This record gives sequence, structure tokens and C-alpha cells, in this order.
Amino acid sequence: MMSVLRKYEVWVFLGLIVVVNGLFVSGIGFNILPETLYQLGRFALLAGILGGVVITARGTEGIMDLLRPMLEWRRSPKWYLFAFLWNPILCLLILGVLYTLRPSGMPKFEPHFGLATNPYIVRTILISSFVGEIVWISYAIRRLSANFTPYVSALIVGLAWTAWWVPMVFYNIGIVPGLPIAALLFNQIGIAAMCTFVYMHTKSGLLVLCLQITFNFTILILPVTPTVGGFITYWVFAVSYFTAALLLFVYFGPKPLFGMRVHKEAFMPNQ
Repeated sequence: MMSVLRKYEVWVFLGLIVVVNGLFVSGIGFNILPETLYQLGRFALLAGILGGVVITARGTEGIMDLLRPMLEWRRSPKWYLFAFLWNPILCLLILGVLYTLRPSGMPKFEPHFGLATNPYIVRTILISSFVGEIVWISYAIRRLSANFTPYVSALIVGLAWTAWWVPMVFYNIGIVPGLPIAALLFNQIGIAAMCTFVYMHTKSGLLVLCLQITFNFTILILPVTPTVGGFITYWVFAVSYFTAALLLFVYFGPKPLFGMRVHKEAFMPNQ
């Protein structure tokens, strides 16, 4: 039984977080659980399930392995600039094109700093970005990259990440209202691909954390969500983000984009 768990560890984890989160959010949606559990409860579930699966499969050494990428911080300043500036610059470029092509169909351009300076929101963003980096990148991408190319690993994680969000969208709990699932899928795959791109070029979980934090703040401040920028704006943003991440992989690698790993041992986390 343990050998089967070790072999399919990442798949067991991805399946569990989607199912358990769906039950958790449904419990809140049907008023079985108090809504106050949602904000930190969803991240506690992610961390708890990951910790349980990893300890069961590989013991405490597996937990230490999850945290190692976060200690890799001595990287070129260029990568830190990239991690902090990529999201706001790309978002501003997308909005610039939209405001040029359809000025009458866009809302007044007005950055929203209120939510981004709310201590409660800031705390949630920092916690979600930290847990998300460990769960989706330091764990899932690294494990999947033992068998798949980094880009295919990002596609798989993007699908699971979207599935994790679906119950929140369905019950409209603690999420931006009106998110179309198909556009969210493009968005999440794009985010997963960008995080994978940065990680594979730097092996630094800290840089990925910076990238995730700036993404979360960017979409709060700039008018790209459906409630602020409109349905079309969010669709354009999601597809553009996905496309930009794909182009980075095409031009800068790692390549090939699709297929299976031939030399697995170089990409496997410590056992």
C-alpha cells in the first residue's frame, strides 16, 4: 500500500485537495459550517492535506523537502525585478490596448488601492501566496516534473488549481463575483505556467512567492476583474496572460514544451 502511495503520491494529493475543498466549501454554502472558517480554513486544508500525504509517504524528510526551495534566495537582481514587475507591467499593457481599441466600452481607468491596503486583505494575500507557492510549485510542479516536461506539469497544475477554485465560484464565497469558469481556467494555467517558468529558471521558491504576491495585488488594484473592468476585460486579460506565459516558454524554455521526461532523476525532489 505504501509503495502505491509513493508512486502515485502527487495524484493522490491533487485528487484529495479538489474533493475535500469541494466538500468544505459546500458545507459553508449550505450553512453547515460557519462562513468564518473560509478565509483561513481553505489554506489550512491545503497545508494539512499536503502535510498528511507527504508525511505518510516519505516521513518528515518530505516536509523539509517542501521548504527547501523557499531558502534559495541568492539569485540575480534581474529575477527579482522580473518577479515584482512582470504582473503589473503586463496588466497595464493589456489594459492600454483595450482602452485604445474600445475606449467607449471601458470603465474609467482608476486604480483601486483600498482593498490592497486593507490589513485583512493583505494578510490573506500573503498567506495564500505562501501556501500556494509550497502546494502548487514547490510540491506539485516539482513532483510532476519528474515525469512530464515543465510546461505539461504547469498545465496539469493549472487544471487542478482551477478545479480547486470552482466550488468557490459556484457558491460565490470569498471570491470576485462573476468569474467565468472558462476564463478562470486560462488565467490559472497562465499563473501556473509563469510560476513554473520562474522556478525552473531559478529553482527559487522565494522568487515564485514574489511573483504570486504581485499577481494577487495587481488584480486587486488594476481594473481587470469582471466586477470592475467588465466581462470582456477579464476574458482578454486571462487569455493574454496565458499566451504571454506560453511565449516565454517558447522563446526561453525550458524545452521541449510537451512530452515526458527522459532523465527523471535530475528533477526529482529528495525521497
